[in-house]
Amino acid sequence: MSTISAEDMKSFSDTVSDLYILFFKRYPFMKPFLMNMFLFSSGNFGIVIMEKGREGDRFSIYHSTEGNIVKEGIKEGINIKIVLKREHYEDIMLNGKRYMEKPYKLFKFLPAFLKSVAIDNKVMMESELVGRKVTLRPGLDSDIYYLIKWYNDSELNRLAGWSSSKVTQDKLRYNIAKSFGYDPMNLMIDNEEGTPIGTIQLYDFNEQDKNCKLGIRIGDRDYWSKGYGEDAVKTLLEYAFFTIDIFRVTLKVYEYNERAVNCYLKCGFCCEGRTRQSAYIDGKYYDEIIMGALKSDYLKLLDK
Repeated sequence: MSTISAEDMKSFSDTVSDLYILFFKRYPFMKPFLMNMFLFSSGNFGIVIMEKGREGDRFSIYHSTEGNIVKEGIKEGINIKIVLKREHYEDIMLNGKRYMEKPYKLFKFLPAFLKSVAIDNKVMMESELVGRKVTLRPGLDSDIYYLIKWYNDSELNRLAGWSSSKVTQDKLRYNIAKSFGYDPMNLMIDNEEGTPIGTIQLYDFNEQDKNCKLGIRIGDRDYWSKGYGEDAVKTLLEYAFFTIDIFRVTLKVYEYNERAVNCYLKCGFCCEGRTRQSAYIDGKYYDEIIMGALKSDYLKLLDK
């Protein structure tokens, strides 16, 4: 059984992506039918090459702003897998241009394709996210004790660019009710022993552009500069990029919060701009630093 390289699979996946776009432009009535299959998919998928009744090469395909990124093997978090016959792979590679000219010929692949797709919906139904040092989970009423302290702490609020106004228990209870599947997605950060040490959020989801924003607050100062914030951010980025098909995550940080900037850089964020004197905090104007991370950035970070 001959081996397919990652470069060959990249060419194949790019060809299929182009054919996919053309096919649904030409036959839009097929899109609702097929999209129902991918209701719980993340936009990332695995391909297993089948040859002579045996499974061969395996790849993970990540769709990003830089096109398809191919990794060897089926990676954790991939919830949709396609078993592809070797002859179908070779047919597409050989006749891709012909199918672009006559996309109706792709209909012959539909029966085999429909049989080949397996979707694990459980991957999407998270109850918590586990990192190296932290666990991210929905909030509980018992967390109010910690939240009241953290969200009425003047130093923490200054780092977040907040005013000194008090945050009420009712507001905090409303916030912790919004977790997986909501915008905003508010999660508690627990340490190795299960003790809450902070909060982290994804919010302002844009479905069309596949982007959102991130915010984090390590409320317990004993866990500053010890890698807990970095682990929390990386754990949530992995969920955003690999499970819910986000392509870009952005955040803003204030010029005086150098510790946070260094943390975000370690997590794959890049400094994309600086808005001068745009934030009025405690009687003074400060610059805001705009940072962003792409799915492709994070995949490169994982390779290091």
